Amino acid sequence: MVEGRTVIVVGGGVMGLAAGCALAGRGARVTVIERWRVAHERGSSHGLTRAIRHEYGPLGIYTDMVARSLPLWADLARETGRRLYTETGILTLGQEDDGHTLPGLETMRAAGLPVERLTGAECARRFDQFQPEEFGAITWNPVGGMMHASECLMALAERLRTRGGALREETRVARVEGSGDGVVVTLAGGERLEADRAIMTAGPWVAEVLPEPRIPVRVTHQQVMYLGGLPTERFAAGAFPTFLAGMEYYGFPLQGAGWLKVASHRFGVTHDPNTAQVVDPEEVERVRAWLRRVIPEVADAPLVGTDLCMYDLVADEDFVLDVDPENTGVVIGSGFSGHGFKFGILIGELLAALALDEKPAVPLERFRLARFGETNPERAIGHVAGGHA
Repeated sequence: MVEGRTVIVVGGGVMGLAAGCALAGRGARVTVIERWRVAHERGSSHGLTRAIRHEYGPLGIYTDMVARSLPLWADLARETGRRLYTETGILTLGQEDDGHTLPGLETMRAAGLPVERLTGAECARRFDQFQPEEFGAITWNPVGGMMHASECLMALAERLRTRGGALREETRVARVEGSGDGVVVTLAGGERLEADRAIMTAGPWVAEVLPEPRIPVRVTHQQVMYLGGLPTERFAAGAFPTFLAGMEYYGFPLQGAGWLKVASHRFGVTHDPNTAQVVDPEEVERVRAWLRRVIPEVADAPLVGTDLCMYDLVADEDFVLDVDPENTGVVIGSGFSGHGFKFGILIGELLAALALDEKPAVPLERFRLARFGETNPERAIGHVAGGHA
């Protein structure tokens, strides 16, 4: 019975807040526990923007999940009166044999999206900020753009409270344990909370409350750059697209105080989530070197800011959305690997369904924990191409 079922959500990033909203909307009694404050700068969900794009190579399940997510975000924007999404279009610069760009073109065409393949000359005419000569496969999709990340978090927190859910900030969970048919969540101060179910969306901190071997997550240090002093007529949304390039680099139009965001999706060094992150100047120069080849007009623009974040990375870059086989009262949402934000509002619905013993709206076989015991080389192909994307 859903009505009156008690669920504790551990972690108040985009996934946890969305799960809390979905649960409260179904009549469950839900509490979301956040270690710091909503939209804090230590985790994976904060910041100005995240991409929302259908470009997932041959993996139609993700393209479908984006199509399901966009109207859910639109509903949240209407409900809260917040601007959560700006459509900028997505420009993909790749190669014919990269296993991503052209398969993605066919997947998106099959889904009915108005995507085009561009020649280098066509790309240069439409977007003359780019020098696309080194790319053999270029696509343009006018549907997609950037989510306003921290605004999304605030909108979800507002919905959670409106639906009667509770949000406990600056509260650290020490452990989650099974107890009969339910769970006990023990806080760092010793308080014990009993519930029918718990949902783990603790991001980089998941191993602190659940043993790591059950979820083979590696926490990595990542950084993005903000460049300033660029002309609006050249680099604002409408003139400059959100882009993915070379299966590694990505960027966004001007945002915030007029900053252009650009970064590499290359996975960073393994990082202890409880230690401070520092800017890596070598990474800044590596991104600038790439910009000099491809978007030279911005390569030497002033560095006006950096965002430091973490990925909860799994080897195949697919998510973990499953019931813990060793404790069936615990539902796990983890392994979002730098590309999960766009799906957050949908993933909240999926995690809520698992916690309430409902059938999820999306088949979850691909996201089961059992796959980590499988030998399947096709899974570890680095297919997602684009952090914060």
